Amino acid sequence: MSNETRAVANWIRRNGGAVPARELDAVGIRREQVGSAVAAGSVIRVRQRWYAVPDAPADIVRAVRVGGAATAASIAKIHGLWEDGDELLHVRVHRSAARLKSPTPADPTPTRPTEGAVANAAIRAPALAPLDAKKDRVCVHYRSDPPIRSGRDPLAVALAEMLHCTDRDAAITTIDSALARGEVRLDEIRASASPGRRRILDRCAEGSESGIETKVRLLLRARNIRHRTQVSLPPVGRVDLLVGERLVIEVDGSQFHSGPVEFENDRRRDFELAMRGYLVLRLSYTMVVDEWEVTSRGILELIARGAHRWGARSTPSDGLGMSLKRLGRYDDAPLAAQFAAR
Repeated sequence: MSNETRAVANWIRRNGGAVPARELDAVGIRREQVGSAVAAGSVIRVRQRWYAVPDAPADIVRAVRVGGAATAASIAKIHGLWEDGDELLHVRVHRSAARLKSPTPADPTPTRPTEGAVANAAIRAPALAPLDAKKDRVCVHYRSDPPIRSGRDPLAVALAEMLHCTDRDAAITTIDSALARGEVRLDEIRASASPGRRRILDRCAEGSESGIETKVRLLLRARNIRHRTQVSLPPVGRVDLLVGERLVIEVDGSQFHSGPVEFENDRRRDFELAMRGYLVLRLSYTMVVDEWEVTSRGILELIARGAHRWGARSTPSDGLGMSLKRLGRYDDAPLAAQFAAR
């Protein structure tokens, strides 16, 4: 592979993995260069005058085949954000777009130029049937602004599009996930959202650190239950949610068990909080995602009993001045073996 061919592929990769020919023309990449990259296999022709690199995310290539750019939950998945298991391919197309195509080629095997063909003859794109949105499991978003310049929408635009097609709370959960990771700012999403959807963004919080934390927060907000996120409680440190005066809710954002040191330190934190009079609920991924109906009822029942307030049997305390040592990775060698045996 020549340096020139590699440069074409790298430019497409840096610009979303799939681009229309007009974007290549705009930066001075000649069609002969593109043809040579296609002939070398470092670039593929996805559809008429659209090119991608072979390692582009599959949903980006599929969106280009449809006739637009991947957006909404499809982009959230590519970024590794929390999303609610949406299995549709979300594609943004121009408002006047017609003759959309299936994301799956009838014959996925491309045809290479015959021997002696000129370099810019390019690999012929596979034949595509007309789009059947229901059968092909595609959600089409008709929106012309901003112009489609790549096979993937900018993250702010994609998240704004989620407000049109996704359950409100699920969209907020994904947006909170992006905000917590610093991948986008709320004002960027607001600027990209349609005026009628911007009020939904008032429910987002940049402090939520996981999707399941957002889900609990939205439950409390919907019922006007006073709560704060990421609250510092000396000497324990930050807790995910403090409901009322004393109900601490910690949510484990991973679907899998934490390591032995994290497991031990979580219990030490819970012990210290209990000694200071706090009631601690530690919720697992499964409790919030798969057993949410039971879990949410339990949280609301505790609040109905007044368990989130100080009372005669639950008063603030200094915990007898105790503070347990936090473990580091190598502080307790037998701990890992004990944890593994469980």
